[in-house]
Amino acid sequence: RVMVLPATPSRDAGAHSRPSQDGQGEAGPPRPRRPPAFYSSVFAQIEEVGWGQLVSATGDDGVSCLTFRVMDEQRRHHLLEITLPMNYPACPPSIAADVPYLPKLQWSESSRLKDVLCQFQEHLKVLQDYWSTMDGIDKALWVVDPTKPTYAMSHHRIALGDDCYILLHVDTHKPNSLPE
Repeated sequence: RVMVLPATPSRDAGAHSRPSQDGQGEAGPPRPRRPPAFYSSVFAQIEEVGWGQLVSATGDDGVSCLTFRVMDEQRRHHLLEITLPMNYPACPPSIAADVPYLPKLQWSESSRLKDVLCQFQEHLKVLQDYWSTMDGIDKALWVVDPTKPTYAMSHHRIALGDDCYILLHVDTHKPNSLPE
């Protein structure tokens, strides 16, 4: 797999600045650049996780926002977006995913991307009963809203008949308890 990094201006490009989108020259101080060791470290960490799990790598520098595909115990696919701060790994990355709530990451300066993915997989294990309950509702009842539920949604509007509906909210922490 080949990853293309943004080009940097060469020294012999002269003192010409590239115009910005508004037609003016570059304004403000230059954005800080990450050291080369950051890239080699991130690439090595992606290698540990497996390039096959990497869905995308984006951001100003091409790798500040990584999206990985993670499969849970029931073979549901989840996308975990990991955003690396400028001072990574001294500061933890932020994460985003289509789940009802996110785990609190345990982080130290020696933590790696694989640790984030392992913690997320443990979090997915906790949510299995919740998703099984929601799947059961989707299969057994006439769900009218949402028409395309996501893994993060804990409410469903159920049609009872004769223009009568009930809004059902399942507790994500206690999915087998009586819903609201």
